[in-house]
Amino acid sequence: MRNGGFNIVGKTIYVFGVIDNVRYRLSTGKKANKINLAWIKKNHHTVLLNLIDKKNSKNKVSADLKEFAISVLEMTAHNRDTNSQKDYLSKLNRLILPYFKNFKIEDMKPFDIEKWQSILLKKYSPITVKKTRSILNLILRKALANDIIQKNPVEFADNIKVTHKKRVPYTIEEMNSILKHSEGWLNLFVHLAFSTGMRTGELMALKWADVDFEKKIIFLKRSTHKGIVTEISPSSSNKNHHRLIVIPDFIIQVLENHKSIALTEWLFPSKTGVPFNESKVIVKYFKILLEKLGIEYKTLYATRHSYISIMRNHGVSADLVTEIVGHSKEIEDKYYYNESANDYKSNAINNVFEQIK
Repeated sequence: MRNGGFNIVGKTIYVFGVIDNVRYRLSTGKKANKINLAWIKKNHHTVLLNLIDKKNSKNKVSADLKEFAISVLEMTAHNRDTNSQKDYLSKLNRLILPYFKNFKIEDMKPFDIEKWQSILLKKYSPITVKKTRSILNLILRKALANDIIQKNPVEFADNIKVTHKKRVPYTIEEMNSILKHSEGWLNLFVHLAFSTGMRTGELMALKWADVDFEKKIIFLKRSTHKGIVTEISPSSSNKNHHRLIVIPDFIIQVLENHKSIALTEWLFPSKTGVPFNESKVIVKYFKILLEKLGIEYKTLYATRHSYISIMRNHGVSADLVTEIVGHSKEIEDKYYYNESANDYKSNAINNVFEQIK
């Protein structure tokens, strides 16, 4: 502190000084009597610092968690698709705000985060709690970046351990039985599911305009979640939905047969003309088929794992399989329109299914 000291204005003692190139002059609120003057003479530096801290504390804005959290999720919505944004807001309102409704952001401690997590884990799966924790972490990282808090308590709280169950694929024998005994649109669905590795939501959102019969490829442009179709941009999701799918040769005829009798633009329309809801396909069609065939239900999504297992077991490299199925957003679409790369994929895929036959 430079040029520090005290003076008297009227009958009140003031302290002054320059700190970090900022000049301060603040009232102590104390009268200039003999005792106080002796005290301030020895302590004016400390008194000034304490008064500055007190002033800054009063001027500090206490951020409302709900208002700030909603603002953060709205400002970052461009990083997520519509369904993900709805899920973020739902988890905020159902799982975060009810617990922290009486907290100020700056009062949240790592212990509070851990206690909140333990309460959620009694009712929800570790995956759900971990996803919810990541949303709270996003909000508090923004609070840290804007000097509302000095540290992010989520980063100092114990993390959530998630143990993934091993996903069991359908065997080749089970796959062949499903392909042989399925009928109508379900037959086309399982053919594409087992031979392309597409996600269930990606399959259900396919339009005939997405299929290039000449080049034997499918352009993935959208996906569904709980019956709601969402257009997908290359940067809108942590999943690589936006990619090319190579169609194996033996599927082309199946596609052409169904195209000739199609009544709508969708490959898999319900009776109302819009894509099926995944749960309805599972309950009313897929499970019933498996029961008739005596095949254990391993989820509809397991068709994707069957594809990956078949490809890897028949010598296709892990990198190529990862690229084909779009396991990560990190897989760039640098080969998106590269015909030679797609020819390479096509040859690899066709070779595998020829071996299966």
